[in-house]
Amino acid sequence: MSRYIYDFQVVYAEEASKEPSNAITDINGGCDDINHGFGGKYVFLVPMCTDDPSVAATSFKIVIQSERDYDRDDIAWGAGGDYRYVIPMQDPHNPDKVIEAKLLRSGASTQYPPSGWDGITSNINEGRGGDYLYIIWRSGL
Repeated sequence: MSRYIYDFQVVYAEEASKEPSNAITDINGGCDDINHGFGGKYVFLVPMCTDDPSVAATSFKIVIQSERDYDRDDIAWGAGGDYRYVIPMQDPHNPDKVIEAKLLRSGASTQYPPSGWDGITSNINEGRGGDYLYIIWRSGL
């Protein structure tokens, strides 16, 4: 098994039962569908892994924009409104690479990862209501 995460494969499904077994899950046992409560496709994130630290992510960024990016997969597919993308960030000067990722679905906003986690994105659901939803990660050498 590869050690580092370098990106996510965005998987679209017509029903929740089609969730990939290797999709990232909510740390609190909540829904793993990124589009939960917004209609559209069921959307799941599957880590794409590597053994090469030079291509591994050091963090992830959420980009929300009105224009489609044809190079990335929209994690809000079919829900209407803005396009939403997960962008892997790579810092060659940071030896700690992402080794595990989960979702954090919450009723409250936060800027900080839970204890034991090293990073957190901005709110995936920013501007569309519903739960606050983040990707969190652990890093390691």
